[in-house]
This record gives sequence, structure tokens and C-alpha cells, in this order.
Amino acid sequence: MPYRHAHWFLLAIFPLAALAFWPGYLATIGTAPLQMHAHGVTATLWLLLLIAQSWTIHAGNNRLHRTLGTSSLVLFPLFLAGGSMIFLGMAQRFVEAPSPFYPLFAPGLAWIDVVSVAAFAWCYYSALRTRRQVQIHARYMLATVIFLLPPILGRLMPILPPLAINGPEDFWKLGIGFQLANALTAAIAFVLALRSGRHGRPFFLAGAVVVLGALLFQFLGPLPAWRQIFAQFAQLPAMPFAFAAGLIGAGIGYAGWIAGRRATPPSGAVTA
Repeated sequence: MPYRHAHWFLLAIFPLAALAFWPGYLATIGTAPLQMHAHGVTATLWLLLLIAQSWTIHAGNNRLHRTLGTSSLVLFPLFLAGGSMIFLGMAQRFVEAPSPFYPLFAPGLAWIDVVSVAAFAWCYYSALRTRRQVQIHARYMLATVIFLLPPILGRLMPILPPLAINGPEDFWKLGIGFQLANALTAAIAFVLALRSGRHGRPFFLAGAVVVLGALLFQFLGPLPAWRQIFAQFAQLPAMPFAFAAGLIGAGIGYAGWIAGRRATPPSGAVTA
């Protein structure tokens, strides 16, 4: 089985995430909006699922591993629903402008969210479709974590003295921090792809999507036409939008599960 110690590396993400999201979420968790709770809980559960899957398969508990894999069919639609609420919430704060941060960065970050969620969904579908092929299946599942890294690393960049934020006048530095986080994440993904040899496609795809998101953030995010379009999302009702995203997630999971049943492993492939 690949990545025997993956669960320890995934566990290391939690303290980084806690530090990154402490000012904007955890420190005010009692008054945080519903969309932040939905996204935070589902993202945390997704990481815990991957940790548990890594540990169970390497501990030889294949039955529990499969059971946990089946539970992802419920968790994935919830993750998409929570992510859609974050997207709408960002559009609302872009319009309301409670802080200079949102007019500066919300339209660009929205592009990163769109391409990352789409690639996350593709990796999950592909993991289900190839679940009888251990090497590629494991990498597609782990590749979903790549898309969780830029928001964490981007929020940690102000720890670096040149990017320190001392007030709204320094918010422009956050853009540099976001792009450094994208560059670091893409580098991690491409290194994993190279180390994976012929099985490196999932990580290469993840790295390419991170680069694409960085380009869209930089060049399409500031365009007046896109900013006007993005502002229109603020008028959409959150719950129906989240419900539609959840239905799409359920459809993706079902399609991947059925495709995995029909797939025939290549000659000599090890099945999970």
C-alpha cells in the first residue's frame, strides 16, 4: 500500500489549520455565521475520514476501510453544500464590504474556490471509479487534500515579517501571501507527482489546478465585468443553492461508485 504514514502527515494539518483560522473563525466561533460552521465541520470531517482510511488500510482492517469509504458518499455532498455556502457568503460580504479585505480579494478568491471544488470533485469521482486499483485510488483521495492547503497556508503567510499585517493599509500584502501559498502548494503537488512515477496523474492534476486558480485570481478576479457578475451571487438564497450543490455532489458520488463497479482492474493490479 502507498503512503504508509499518510495519516500522520494529515494529522499535522490540524494545528496549522487551527493557527490559520483562529483570528477569523475559531476565536469568534460563537458568533460565526452558519456557512462558516458548515464548511469548517465538513472539511474537518473530510480530513478525519482520510486519516481513518489511511490508518485502517495499513492496519489491515480492510472491512472498516471500505465502510468508511462508503460513508464518503454522504460526506462529499455535505462538503459541497458547505463550500457553496462559503461562496455565497463571500459574495455577500463583497457587496456589503464590512472590511477592505472583501473588495480587494473576494472576487479573485472566488475563482480559486470554483476551480478547486471542481477539481476536488473530479478527484473524488476518480477515486471511486478506480477504487479497485490501489495505487491510483489512494493518490486520487490524497490529492483532494491539496485543495485544502492554499486557504490554510495563505492565512499563515502574515507570520513572515515582510508580510505582517498591522492594519487595513497592509491588506494588499495578503495577495502576495495567497500567491506564495499557491506556489508552495503547487510545488508540493508536483513533487508528489514526480515521486509517484506513472501513478502521478492525480497530484499533477491537483498542482495544475492550483496554478490555474492562482492565474485566475490574479488576472480575472480584478476585472470589472467579473466583479459585477460575482456581486449578483449575493442575491441568491443560501439554502436552495446549498441543496443544489449537495444534489450535484450526490450525483457525482453515485456516478463514481457505479463506474467503479463496472471498471475492470488492469492485469496484475492489486485490488482494495
